[in-house]
Amino acid sequence: MNLQESLGITFVVVTHDQEEAMTVADRIAVMDHGRIAQIATPSEIYEAPASRYVADFIGEANLLEGRVEAAEGDCLRFRWGPDAILCRHGVPLAAGTEACLALRPEKIRVRLLQHEPPDQANAFEAEVEDILYVGNLSTYRMLLADGRRLVAQVANEQRLVDRGITWEDRVWAYWTEDAGVLLTC
Repeated sequence: MNLQESLGITFVVVTHDQEEAMTVADRIAVMDHGRIAQIATPSEIYEAPASRYVADFIGEANLLEGRVEAAEGDCLRFRWGPDAILCRHGVPLAAGTEACLALRPEKIRVRLLQHEPPDQANAFEAEVEDILYVGNLSTYRMLLADGRRLVAQVANEQRLVDRGITWEDRVWAYWTEDAGVLLTC
C-alpha cells in the first residue's frame, strides 16, 4: 500500500484471500465462474452484497431461506420456516418471491432466556450448541426448537468467567430490521 501511495498509480491485485482483499482494496471485484458478481468498495461488498454468492463468499453469513410475504411499513416481512422476520435492506422483492436473508453473525445479539424478551421484532428462542472462543470474539452456534440453526459472534467485553452464557443455555437470539440483507436465492 505504501508503494502504491508513493507512486500514485493503480494496482490490480488478484487474490483468493478475502481478508487480504478487504484490507488492501479501494474496490473489489468478486468473480463467480469467470463472471463478475459484484464490483464495490469493501464495506459495500460486506454490508450490501448483491447476491447470495457474494454474501457467502466474503466473510461469514447466516443464509436464511424463505419467502417474501408482504411489505410492512418500510420493511419486508419474510417467512423463515414458521417465523416472520422483518427486513429493511436488500433488493426490492414482490410478495411470494423466494429469497434469502444474509445475516452476518456479528449482527445477532445473544442473551439468556431468563431475561425479558428483547424489544425486537426479530427474536428467537434457541439453545447454545457450541461456543468457539477465539480471544476477542466468541462464536455461538445455536439450535432453534425446530432444528434451524443460527450463528452469532459476540465481542468478549468481559472476562470469560463473567460471560454468563455457556453450552446448553437457553437464549434469545435477536437482531434489528436493519441487520440483514434480503437477496434473491
